Amino acid sequence: MSNTVINNQISDLEQRRGSVDEQIQLRKKLDREESRAQKKLSMYASVTNIIPDLGDRSKISGPLDIVDRDKRMVEKFEFNPAESTPFETCESIWKLINHR
Repeated sequence: MSNTVINNQISDLEQRRGSVDEQIQLRKKLDREESRAQKKLSMYASVTNIIPDLGDRSKISGPLDIVDRDKRMVEKFEFNPAESTPFETCESIWKLINHR
């Protein structure tokens, strides 16, 4: 093999390694972000006793469960984003929390 071919192969391998390193760093960043989001959700659930159903991402807020550990009951409620603004939805959630 000539030096040019070998140099081209080495250059190609270095580019691939750089791409793999970038993908590894991106994956680590995404994992950290997911972990932070899970911790936030856990904190929100602990503070408000509300556990959101994240199955339908198209909704501003989907079905939510209000969990009362003392009474061991779950109330289901859902807000339709077409019928209210995000602010109104938030206000409604706070009213549900405060009336418990």
